[in-house]
Amino acid sequence: MATTKEKQLDTIATGKTAFSIEQNELLDALVLCAKVVPRSSSIPLLQCIKFDLKKDSLFVTAMDAPAQAVLQVLKVTNENGVDGSYCMNAKEVIELVKRMPGGNLSFTQQDSTVTVTYGERGRANLQVLSSEQYPELPKPAKSNFLSCPIEMLRKGAHAARFAGTDEKTPSISSVFLHNAGGKLGFTATDRHRIYRYISDIAIEEPESFQDAMIMAVQFKGIIDSLKSSKVDLAIAESHLVLRDKNIVYFGRLTDGNYPNIQFIFDRSQEGTAVTVSRAELDDTLNRMLSLSGVENNRVTLEVNENDEFTIHSQSQTGEICEGFPGAKVDEGFPTVKYNARYLRDALLVGDREVKNVSLRTAGIGQPGYIEFDGDSSVITVVNQVR
Repeated sequence: MATTKEKQLDTIATGKTAFSIEQNELLDALVLCAKVVPRSSSIPLLQCIKFDLKKDSLFVTAMDAPAQAVLQVLKVTNENGVDGSYCMNAKEVIELVKRMPGGNLSFTQQDSTVTVTYGERGRANLQVLSSEQYPELPKPAKSNFLSCPIEMLRKGAHAARFAGTDEKTPSISSVFLHNAGGKLGFTATDRHRIYRYISDIAIEEPESFQDAMIMAVQFKGIIDSLKSSKVDLAIAESHLVLRDKNIVYFGRLTDGNYPNIQFIFDRSQEGTAVTVSRAELDDTLNRMLSLSGVENNRVTLEVNENDEFTIHSQSQTGEICEGFPGAKVDEGFPTVKYNARYLRDALLVGDREVKNVSLRTAGIGQPGYIEFDGDSSVITVVNQVR
């Protein structure tokens, strides 16, 4: 049996690699790593970033096994012509590089110590560990990749705002990627509201495409970090894979089945509707959220005696009522109540250019369907409150 000292020696790095890279290029890679490295882990190496130097390429790996992993390839200058590999404490190297001046950085290894030279007079020595025990990246089976404009993926990632946050219900805390009539769809719900976006990304081989769930926080975090105009996406047996010219991301799929909520959209055109300026409605809801002690942030939407659409909110200490003279209201629109925060969230996910939104409902107690003028790809659903 190995002694504690022998186990510690197994982690000591060896080698004499040396490379140089621009500070901003390395920092961009490390910022992405920061979204993957776990804050705490029973596996110390997972709180490290792995550097692999092979000729003039630096492979940077961060992992939160088995949840997610990212591999990035950076062009560097291999100063000694020696390949090698080691692991650096993620928090330490990220914070250090953030605080370094722009320009060239030089990383020179002497076994378990790496000296980072920066600027005209700066030098830092960091301890590094052997990468031999660092977990391997996932190896998903060959998959069919979809070419996805990044703006569509970001629009799909808006779904994360509508997902739950309870880790005990992973399906509700996930974004559901699915085949929506031959197009890639994104859906999320926390049981109180729903977001659905059907993109223009064509699923050309539907027979080999599988619907999948991925944790919403992870999905939005990685999509927000990607900078390429187009990203390849594939759903493998157990991972969502995203890749661009120098990044490959693996996100572990959520086990289980997504709630059967697609039937809810079958009633999206039933009932009566009000069409109103999105900016005006957003301003009103924002003011009403200033009232304290309002149960469920309740606001009442109704048509007054002058046939004007109004929104009203009342607390024990205050009251706000605002009218919308320019609103278009169907005859028979009911008096309904919603959570103002949920309603406001539902307004902010459509394209920025959208000026008007419509809210349609089949009556008291029925869901409210919000659609965006000129953008039929997105629909949000908000349940009424009592």
